[in-house]
Amino acid sequence: MFEVRFLTELHPPDESVVLRTAGDGWTVDHPGVFTDGAWTYALQDRPGPFVFKFVLDGLTWMTGDDLEVVPEPGGRYDFTDAAVTFAPEPAVATENGRVQRLLFPPAHDENHVYDVIVVGSGMGGGLLADQLSDAGADVLVLEAGSLLFPTHVANLPRRLRIGQFDKNVWGLFPDFSFANYVNVPGSFFGGAQAFNLGGRSVFWGGLIPRMGAWELAGWPAPVAEYLTTTGYRLAEDALNRNGPLGSPFQEQTKRRLGELLPDFDHLDAPVAVQYQGYTPLSVPGGMFSTADLLCEDRLAVDAGARRPTVNLNHAVQRVLLDGARATGVVCWDLLGRRQRTYRADTVVLCAGTIESAKIALQSQLEDPAGLIGRGITDHPIMFTHFSLPAGSPSAAAQASAKVWSRHRATSPDNHPYNVVVELGADFNQGRYVDADNLRRHREVKGDATLGEIVFLFNAPLVETNVVQLDGPPERPVRVDVQPYPLPAALLDEVRDVAGTVLAGLGAEPLAGETLDLATAKLGGVAHEVGTLRMGAAGASVVDADLRFHAYENLYACDNSVFASSPAANPTLTLAALSLRLARHLTG
Repeated sequence: MFEVRFLTELHPPDESVVLRTAGDGWTVDHPGVFTDGAWTYALQDRPGPFVFKFVLDGLTWMTGDDLEVVPEPGGRYDFTDAAVTFAPEPAVATENGRVQRLLFPPAHDENHVYDVIVVGSGMGGGLLADQLSDAGADVLVLEAGSLLFPTHVANLPRRLRIGQFDKNVWGLFPDFSFANYVNVPGSFFGGAQAFNLGGRSVFWGGLIPRMGAWELAGWPAPVAEYLTTTGYRLAEDALNRNGPLGSPFQEQTKRRLGELLPDFDHLDAPVAVQYQGYTPLSVPGGMFSTADLLCEDRLAVDAGARRPTVNLNHAVQRVLLDGARATGVVCWDLLGRRQRTYRADTVVLCAGTIESAKIALQSQLEDPAGLIGRGITDHPIMFTHFSLPAGSPSAAAQASAKVWSRHRATSPDNHPYNVVVELGADFNQGRYVDADNLRRHREVKGDATLGEIVFLFNAPLVETNVVQLDGPPERPVRVDVQPYPLPAALLDEVRDVAGTVLAGLGAEPLAGETLDLATAKLGGVAHEVGTLRMGAAGASVVDADLRFHAYENLYACDNSVFASSPAANPTLTLAALSLRLARHLTG
């Protein structure tokens, strides 16, 4: 035996300081005993270097480099407050209110074997869990976050920026988002993650365009065929696709864009709602989210229904493996402040492009192609806001339009982008519960029509972009993300198209802005993809059925599996892949 001591005046016994080691994969707590002003750890002799860190209250790791000793039997190795400091990382919001406990009581039975463990409750994981439980599967959903909102934030009163352009359907995201990564020097990633029930589906804009055949050119043939034949239609039904049918202003806007850009097709921009209403007296539909979906599943009163079990505040650290099979997962219970293990016949990683890659890397999965964590890419997005003055032929004082446009000759090498034009976005993405707020908003903006034009580009995966571990599981990963370079000729073309539309509509700049196209920050709208790409063995991480090549029963189902970064927003495609995987797993 040998001893490690932490002599401290700052962390007395009313706190808890444990020791974790590299040899245990940083997942096993070695508790200490506090006596005579020191935490003392009695440890088994072992050959070679002993690499370790101290952890405060089960959550906060000591800062700086790993500690290392070469122990000798009977040796004692002392460390002081000068060498051991704790600087809390920004924490995921955790709650345990009465509503959360009623709707989602945790199941802590570590001997129970589930049919499927789904890691993450966002668009991929939430839909998958719902479909699997509908088919009779015994499903456990593990979500690192809490029940922040039981629905999309667009369905709730929220912050209003009176008189300004504001796409506030997900305007609360900056308050609740969390960046569980660190950019390496020179990296340009600026995204954030949603650790909560429903994941990012609680904070999204609802646009669900289909990928075109040209965007699917590098995808596995069975996946491309499924999406273009039945998959997208099934996903649109699952998300309750809706469009602004019957709106005179919508039709007027499409006609005007057709005059300005005759080589483009101009379509109603499809949007996902909770439902459209089965009778004229139905409660109005709201923005779709899997938080709403899973809440409804838990509240269902049908005695024969199979409800998914949802454990909130459970951060999965690694997958348990037995040869070529996954047997379960190890996770950290953020409320119970202890490690837990859950078992299942099948495990599916749905934690998002960054977190699923992190779990895969921490699990030390077999990676025949060496591509786990590589290729993280966010497609370039360019945009500008504008105003149409009151009385303009293309303006409307109290209406809105949202149009999705694509060049008829689009291919990977020609016009590889989508265009979204919104007029009156403060109405179609705003919610004015108090009529006084709507009146004030109209007074401040003077009945001008507030608008936006957005260009979204198709991009192959950038092979040099990478997600890498940075120590123990609680540490954020390091990312190196560079933008996909757009050809100068394509940028000139896009600026010409924007200029034509803005001039033709009579656009004016908003106060403090210009009409020049700006570039959105990478990750800013959570379209990053590619860290667990699908494809053929030897050139990908998962196959066409989203199964890890080296394992019989381990899958991934989130944006990480995308084989490219499409011009189309990825949500509809992910929903379709989730439905396909549910059918695959249930036969």
